[in-house]
Formats: sequence, structure tokens, C-alpha cells
Amino acid sequence: MRSRLAILRAYHVGRLYGVDVNVHPTFALVFLWVVYQWGIGPHGGLGAFVLGCLFVVAIFLSVLLHELGHCAMAQQYGIRVLDITLWPFNGVARIEQAPDTPRADLMVALAGPAMNFAIFVALLPALLLLTTALGLDALVPAGELYGAMTPASFIAYVALTNLFLALFNLVPAFPMDGGRVLRAALSPSMGRERATQVAVVLGTGIALVMMIVGLLERSVPVGVMGIFVLVAAQAEGRVVRVESAMRKLRVGSYALWDMGGISPERPLTFALRGGPRDIVVTENGYVLGMLWRADLLAALRGGNADSLVGDLMDSAIHVADVDDSVYDVQQQMNATNRWAVPVTEDGLYRGIFTADRFVHLYRQIAPGVFSARAVPLDAWKQAIADAFHPRQ
Repeated sequence: MRSRLAILRAYHVGRLYGVDVNVHPTFALVFLWVVYQWGIGPHGGLGAFVLGCLFVVAIFLSVLLHELGHCAMAQQYGIRVLDITLWPFNGVARIEQAPDTPRADLMVALAGPAMNFAIFVALLPALLLLTTALGLDALVPAGELYGAMTPASFIAYVALTNLFLALFNLVPAFPMDGGRVLRAALSPSMGRERATQVAVVLGTGIALVMMIVGLLERSVPVGVMGIFVLVAAQAEGRVVRVESAMRKLRVGSYALWDMGGISPERPLTFALRGGPRDIVVTENGYVLGMLWRADLLAALRGGNADSLVGDLMDSAIHVADVDDSVYDVQQQMNATNRWAVPVTEDGLYRGIFTADRFVHLYRQIAPGVFSARAVPLDAWKQAIADAFHPRQ
């Protein structure tokens, strides 16, 4: 679910292995830090500033590789990755659905930190060589991490930052990857929802400690990171609560009857009764396909009013059963990029579950997510994304 921190829209910067890559505007804060630390600050200078900019690029790539690790492992388990959003020293991979087993959850969670560990290990020989040749003080001048910037300290800073990213993400609390590892370990004994709650409580506690430390030590980065962890942990818990609620709801209870659908032998103009909308095509009570509103209007504008419904209907559709959960039906609608699905009982048509019904239900379970003035069909894609797409 989209965090309240995500007030600003992330910018799309490319696509890797079929996954969209976005960068959040807050990433610019890192560059402002570089300008101060190695540009105009006490450790400033042209050479230090150039190396500082390269350091930001290196961290950007490290975070990207972290998220690509999650993506690669998720795809190994047949889970589609929607996109990646990079934040300062953090990232979010939005996947289509949560891993269906604790083992899959564990492997997907560990794949990200493993990439950072791999980068650290790859740089370790260079660190040992530089330490032997120049001494430890060349890697971390005056013992101050992220202080003076030199070619040797540049390598050390990249290596140590990757080690920090790996270790910090393994803290057993949401929203860190370690929270998912903890959930995977606890899920077999207490269930996924309860295990998530434990990880959220731990994440909230860690966030509060970070905020207090940031306040006492007057460390803005630590305080800001604590706020981020707090909000993200609460958002993760909310996602699981909403998902659990949707899994308990049967789609048959929320399907709408649309006069029994429409026969494939009817002319297209007949489909306009009651206004243009997506309509289920039926024959003798059995579902044959869907007549989509957009296709109907396009055909009528093109002068095909004499065509029959059967000529235009979409027969490659998913049909839900009345006992299917709202969550499963929504996932199927998202996977097939459809805004409505016919609902049957014992094979016979019983109603249609639409995008606006889903948004209405989500408003009831998570009030305040959508504006009362929002048009459900326009908000459908984002509603699906915000409601059920877990983040890694």
C-alpha cells in the first residue's frame, strides 16, 4: 500500500528485465548532503565533490541491485514484479502478490540483502590491499565515517554502506527485510497475519528508539529514518489487515445483478439500455463472454450499430464462483487487466463484480484511502496497486 510518505510522485527512469524503475524525488536529499559534506563543508573540495557524486551513483546502483535481487527471486517463484521505486538508501519492489509459502517469503526477503553482502565481499580484497599498503587511516580518515573523501575512502565508504544496508535490512522488524524473515519463521506456528503483527510491533519500537536517539544526538538522518520506519511499518500492517479482511469476503455477496446479462444474438444498440456499461453475455444462464463498454462505444461510433453482441464480445475472460474470495477475484482481475468479472453459482450466471464495487469495499475496510469525489473506474489501477501489492 502506498505510504503516506509517498506524497510526491516518483519519476520513471527506465526499465530493467521487464520491471519499471522509478526514483522518488527525496533522492535529491542525498545530493544536497553531498554538496554540503564534500562541496562547501569542512571536507569540501573539487576532487572530494566529484568523488562524492560518484559515491551517490554507487549507492544508487547498490540499492537498485538490492531490489533487483528481490525481483529475481520473486520471479523464480512465479510472482510478477510490477515496479521498483528507489528512495535514499532504500528501495521498494512492488510485487503482484505475497509469496504463498513461508519458504518463498523467506527466499524473496533474503535475496535483497544478499546482493549487498555480495558487493561488500567483492570489494573486500581491495579494502585489504589498501589497508596493507596505506594503513587503516587511509580508508576512514581520522576515524570519521563519511568524513574526508579520497579514492581509498571512496572504496571503503561504498563497501561499508553496502554492509550497513545488508545488516540494517536484516533487522527482524517491518518494514525491513528481516521483518519478512521473522514472519516466514513465525507463520507456520501462528499464521501470517499474527506473525506480521509481531514484526510490525517490533518495527514500531525500533522506529521510536531511532527517533529518540536522533533527537538526543541531534542527528537529523537518524530521526528521519526513524519516522520512515514508523510509517512504513504501520503501512505494512495495514496491508495485511486489509488483505485478511478481503480474503474473508465472498464475492457472491457483492456481485450486482444486471438484468441477467445480454444475449449474443442481440444488436449492439440493445446493449445501451440502462446506459453504456460492461455487460456479461449469457445464453440460457451460462456465461459466454463480456461486452466491454469501450468496445461497444467504439463500434457504435464506427457505424457498426447493426452488428450483434456476439460479434464484439470478449470470450477470453475469467469467471468467478460465488464462493471465491474478493481478494482472489481482485488478483485475477488485476492479472488479466479487466475491470469486471462475471460471477456464477453452479455454473449459472448470478451477477457481475466490478471495479467500483471493489473500490467501495476497500473504502469500507480502509476508510479515508479514496476521496469521496473519486471516480472508481479511473482510480481502479491505483486502487489495486495500493490495496494489495506487497513491497519488498
